[in-house]
Amino acid sequence: MLLALFVGTTVMIVSLAVAIALFGAAGRFLTWLHDTGALGYARAPILFDISIAASWILGVLTISVWGWAAVYMALGLFQTLEPALYFSIASFTTVGYGDVVLEPGWRLLAGMTATHGLLTFGLFTAFLVEVFNLPLRARRL
Repeated sequence: MLLALFVGTTVMIVSLAVAIALFGAAGRFLTWLHDTGALGYARAPILFDISIAASWILGVLTISVWGWAAVYMALGLFQTLEPALYFSIASFTTVGYGDVVLEPGWRLLAGMTATHGLLTFGLFTAFLVEVFNLPLRARRL
């Protein structure tokens, strides 16, 4: 149980740090696009904002889910990638079907995966609010 808590906590901290760094990079990139008008940003800013935000969110989501699947595989909890990835997605999105479960010593990882998913979706929300506030901030200046 303690090993599961340690592994889960470590995965969550590292993954959330990566997610925060990636969202920070996306925010700086969007600010740079807005300030410079590069790549035709001035002609379709909302299209750029939504496209970049969606791409970054998809990237963070993919990295997180695949990361958990890799941890499950490395711990020997699943023998093949498909059930590890399936369990990771079901847990991360808090759907938790229950048709695939972890062995008793590692069940806490499922809850930690779900908690990580909730925190990450909260970051998505904050990031989208920030993206949609970019044009409003520009008008105030």
